Amino acid sequence: MHYATTFTLVCIFISYDSITKLLSQQTSSWSTMGLIILVTSLLINPILIYFKRKYGRKLDSPALLADAKDTFICLYQTIVVLAGLLLVNWLGWWWADPVAALLIVPYAAKEGWEAYTKAREINVDKK
Repeated sequence: MHYATTFTLVCIFISYDSITKLLSQQTSSWSTMGLIILVTSLLINPILIYFKRKYGRKLDSPALLADAKDTFICLYQTIVVLAGLLLVNWLGWWWADPVAALLIVPYAAKEGWEAYTKAREINVDKK
C-alpha cells in the first residue's frame, strides 16, 4: 500500500505544480547543479533498475521489484525534465517544461493503481 500512496502523491504534486506553472506562465530556470544531477540520474538509474530487477527476481522480492519500478519512474522523470528544460532554453517554449511534466502523470497513475491492486490482493490472501 506504501507504493500506491507514493505514486498517488507524485501524481498530485506533479499535476498541481504543472498546472500552476501553465496558468501563471512560469518558466523553468536553468541550473548547472540541477543539470549535473539530471545527467547523473540519467546515467545511474538504468544501472540501478537493472540490478534491482535482477535481484528482485532472484530473491523473489516484490518490494525490490516495486522499488525498481519506482526507480524507472525517476528515470522517466529525468528524461522528461531534461527534454522540457532543453525545449525551454533552446526554443523558448515556456510551456514545454510543465507540459512535459504532465506526461509523467499517466505512467505514475498506472503504476500506483497496480501497486494498490497488488496490495489489496495480498491483504485478501492473508485473511
